[in-house]
Amino acid sequence: MKNTMFRRVVCSVLALSLSVSCFVPTAFAETDNSLGTADENSEALTGTDSIRQNSYSKYLKKYEDTARPTIDEIVIKGSDYLPDSVSADLSKGAETSFEGVDDVFIWSNQQGSVSYEVEIPQDGRYNLKMSYYALPGTTNDIEFSLLIDGESPYGTAQRITLDKVWVNDGDIGEDAKGNDMRPGQIEYPTWQMDKPLADVDGLYNEPLQFYMTAGKHVLTLDSDKAQFVIGDIKVYNYEEPKEYSAPSSSEIGQSSGQKIVLEGETASFKSSRTLYPTSDKTSYMTSSTKDYSPTKTRYNTIGGGGNWNQSTQAVTWEVNVSQAGYYKIGIFSRQDQMRGMYSNRRLYINGVVPNKESEQVKFFYDTDWNVVSPSCDGDPMYYFFEAGANTITLEAVPGEIGEIMGELDDVVFDINSYYRQIRQITGPSPDEYNNYMIDVAIPTIIDDFKNNAALLREEKEKIEKLSGSGGTEAETLEKMAIILDKCVKKPDIIPEMMGQIKDNVTAVSTFINTYRMQPLEVDKIELCSDNVDFSDCEQTFFGTVGHGFQSFIGSFFEDYNSLSNDEDSSAQECWVTLGRDNAVVIKELIDSDYNANSDNKINLKLVQGGITEATFSGKGPDMALFLGGDYPIQLAVRDTLVDLTEFSDYEEVTKRFAPDIMTLYTYDGGVYGLPCTQNFPMLFYRSDILEQYDIDPDTDLATWDSIINCLPTLQRNYLEVGLRLPATATAGVTMVSAVTENGSTFAMMLLQQGLNYYNEDQTKTTFSEQPAIEAFDTWTKFYTTYSFQQQYDAFTRFRQGDMPVLVNDYSFYNQLTAAAPEIKGCWSFRAVPGTKDENGNINHTANSESTGCVIFNKAPDKDAAWDFIKWFTSTETQTKYGNNIESVLGPMGRYSTANQEALRGLSWTTKEADLLLDQMNTQVEIPIIPASYGVTRNVMNAFRKVVNENENARDTLFWYNKDINDEITRKRADLGLD
Repeated sequence: MKNTMFRRVVCSVLALSLSVSCFVPTAFAETDNSLGTADENSEALTGTDSIRQNSYSKYLKKYEDTARPTIDEIVIKGSDYLPDSVSADLSKGAETSFEGVDDVFIWSNQQGSVSYEVEIPQDGRYNLKMSYYALPGTTNDIEFSLLIDGESPYGTAQRITLDKVWVNDGDIGEDAKGNDMRPGQIEYPTWQMDKPLADVDGLYNEPLQFYMTAGKHVLTLDSDKAQFVIGDIKVYNYEEPKEYSAPSSSEIGQSSGQKIVLEGETASFKSSRTLYPTSDKTSYMTSSTKDYSPTKTRYNTIGGGGNWNQSTQAVTWEVNVSQAGYYKIGIFSRQDQMRGMYSNRRLYINGVVPNKESEQVKFFYDTDWNVVSPSCDGDPMYYFFEAGANTITLEAVPGEIGEIMGELDDVVFDINSYYRQIRQITGPSPDEYNNYMIDVAIPTIIDDFKNNAALLREEKEKIEKLSGSGGTEAETLEKMAIILDKCVKKPDIIPEMMGQIKDNVTAVSTFINTYRMQPLEVDKIELCSDNVDFSDCEQTFFGTVGHGFQSFIGSFFEDYNSLSNDEDSSAQECWVTLGRDNAVVIKELIDSDYNANSDNKINLKLVQGGITEATFSGKGPDMALFLGGDYPIQLAVRDTLVDLTEFSDYEEVTKRFAPDIMTLYTYDGGVYGLPCTQNFPMLFYRSDILEQYDIDPDTDLATWDSIINCLPTLQRNYLEVGLRLPATATAGVTMVSAVTENGSTFAMMLLQQGLNYYNEDQTKTTFSEQPAIEAFDTWTKFYTTYSFQQQYDAFTRFRQGDMPVLVNDYSFYNQLTAAAPEIKGCWSFRAVPGTKDENGNINHTANSESTGCVIFNKAPDKDAAWDFIKWFTSTETQTKYGNNIESVLGPMGRYSTANQEALRGLSWTTKEADLLLDQMNTQVEIPIIPASYGVTRNVMNAFRKVVNENENARDTLFWYNKDINDEITRKRADLGLD
């Protein structure tokens, strides 16, 4: 008994010592005076803890008992900035008038900061609104940090977002096969007056609040995504609209016999470029501006596929009313995305919310179309419209679900914070025989887990009350609560529950991200006089059967692979192997820009693989787009592709790309493709986590040596660095790409020392040379000496903070932006780690992957084919395609264009584009040869032999290099190249 007690005490002391040495939770202050007061520790917080403790929800709770003074608006003119406050990197326009508005401040570029002084009459909470004009630029929105007296009051204030206005680029057209052609989305520069600063996270319906004491304060706007004109900033206090007051019978009767129909797809203005016209073929009742067709594509709705689901996204329709008077509004809509819950829209008439009830119009889950008419006590509400031009706006708002998601956000943060603290004590693989005494090392964990379990159940009840049903998707919250209950009941099992805590907190995070969405698809809106009924949207049995039958029969006669007109015999055939959404965007560009303005015609076909087989069987295309890997070289070696250097303007055309990118399409003196895409690695890092350990990304992550120097700090706290490995496992079989994938550590280290894979005539590798041996040895040591992970889920590890530093394809940015909103502002990227030369300069060279356009020898008009691929890879076309596909797919679809000027035309900030272009221009490409597959395979085999079987790196590379060179020799002989 004495030994047991003694061991428990010793374990307690050791666990507590370890926890204190690794981290200092603010909660310790409540039980241990030696660690200071809670306030002192909260001031010392950094990184994620600082951001989350400074969250908007906590800010509101802190000041919930302070006054909301009733004041006249305090107007700060844009031109009244503090002269000395304009930062050097801000380009300021010289004029003080712009597009009819005087006393403005013109912020011409994206970067910089500017400050304004304001006199506040009394202590209290205030709101802010701005009048602004978004200048044409590359970013989708304007984003800036708002600082009050030099400090940002809460995390959300660091990400103030102002929408641009987007419109359809022309009317919905029609292709040669009778299908609708979706217009692109273009900016519509205009003044937006008195726009409240709102919660970009979509958790709060009211404008953001700011507490300010009486007296003078300085408001600072700091941005990397600005480029706008500031008309004014107004300090005010938001007041809810008054409750609906029904008009009298005589007022309602002012208009009679009126029905005005607004098609959803013809919306005049949108706040996001993703709000493009969409298509619904499931019902014969959906209307459009064109005739009904069960087989042809009709863009007849807006918001389909869940692309109108973010809070603050708004759509505006212009409506011309012939008779002034009161009208009821019917919204023909469908919300089939968020099961068991409703989405919300705020209704504006001519830019004003007419009553409190219009602040939240609910659209409940249903797979069928419904007519939703804003109502009060079961009766339709009537809205007054002047004769002539009016506007109707629907804005996505969070409704009651928003604040629930905010509370859950805080719970998830709290659990995640404890998860990291526990991991710092136990490591990633806790010893099941070791009692870590987590409840002693972290004294507050049991009470907080108990409170969080209660909060999860409380919020679950609220969600079920809102949805009107139990057993909903909110069961995810109950599962998390059960895990916390187990930890509270038996603290000794907390280490072995780590996996379940991690999995369930990820599930809750996914639940929050899903249920903070506000999806809605709108077919049309009707304005009707009191004596006119809305159109019927109920489908009949025979109508549904007839629609299904016609669609089925029509599918036998529609060629879904051919996207263009097959009847034009003069058209050359081009194949594309992308998804259908991408192919449709390309086809619309071809029809509207190329075929319409060129004597040469292109017939685009969507195929899934098989280009090589089709080519050698004589049934292949004349051209192909987005052909990647080693396919261009393998086809060129077999004399099936056109050498593009034969064209007189080849050198001029290639100036639009990175200096060395054509290496990937070069073989034996010929060049056999033009690049469409270029993918290359960047180093991603969690700035919030690195800040906690005083790691500066610009210096401490700049070179391989500096990263190695950081490893003791990171690994002591069980944090990891992730490097890319080309090998991936599919269905239990390890696959290795036939070309060297971008981000290969071995390739980067080799290239940074000025050495490439092959000798000058590409008959042997350079792996026997000393720099290659050293690069291979260092690469393998990352996994032997430093215990890096070979396989990991990059997104999950980075999102949760276990792996705050990793090298990944720069398109990883898209995934983080779209799927990890909770860490927005907590991460960034920079150039890959480099190698210092003898002069102290850092070489950040890496290699790329690319897909390109090729012309086949069978093309009947090679000059016309060359003209087409020049057009497709041009700056204008690549910019249009990139912006259009991002409109369709959202942030996840941001295009990795190889055209450098086009990259600047996409939705990157100036700072981001500069970083990407700097890395792009340092790329040195590894030539692709017929035996590339043997090189990549054997390099990976050598790597596994060293890492997994503890073989000597130098000897292993020597023996595998012999196999590589033998395969190169054999392949060249096989193809008659020697």
